[in-house]
Amino acid sequence: MADWKEIWSRTRQLPAEKQDLQFLIEADGFNSGAGKIAAPDWLAYIEYVTQLAQIVPNDSIYEIGCGSGAFLYPFYQKGHAVGGIDYSSSLIEIANRVMPNMNFDVQEALQLDTSHSSDVVIANSVFQYFPSLTYATEVIERMYAKAKRRVILLDLNDIAFEEEALAIRKGALSEGEYEEKYKGLDHLFYDRQFIEQVMQGKQAIVHCSDQQIDNYGNNKFRFNVVIEKW
Repeated sequence: MADWKEIWSRTRQLPAEKQDLQFLIEADGFNSGAGKIAAPDWLAYIEYVTQLAQIVPNDSIYEIGCGSGAFLYPFYQKGHAVGGIDYSSSLIEIANRVMPNMNFDVQEALQLDTSHSSDVVIANSVFQYFPSLTYATEVIERMYAKAKRRVILLDLNDIAFEEEALAIRKGALSEGEYEEKYKGLDHLFYDRQFIEQVMQGKQAIVHCSDQQIDNYGNNKFRFNVVIEKW
């Protein structure tokens, strides 16, 4: 039975003829159902996050769970220094090919190197794959240690909509069919107060907002967090 790590570690190859943003988006899992996102909507999302995170032209951006680099690629094209980690070697290979001379490594989120800082440290739509809130807490603390100015957590599952989101995921499957299909593929859900609790005692201001991606079926069930260091 597959688990998330096995699924995300499957080999994906970049088309030889061109570097295509839509391929990167799909390689990173935004290619089906409610999670499907087209390139124009993705670019609009990048602009939204740029405003949300107050990213300016000279900012360095580092991503946890960067996959093939779909999120970072538009920033790379604008001249930002980017980098990231992911446990999928095949996805990191793609990221290194499309963004040469940047800093991409095969690592678990908890292996995040905090000795070298980046202006903005981001995780986009990966926190649902973490095994526990304890694991998520440790990752956030390492992201906070690495960031000079802001930590951005995007597309988190909102626990207020857990039942509805799981009902949609289950669809017409019977209980047995659902257990068989999704065994080992659970999603982690978060209370919006969770991030504030993690940041207690730290020099930070936490802002939560609803997810906003055009034509994205998961908007209702997801939220974003900006952690400002001061």
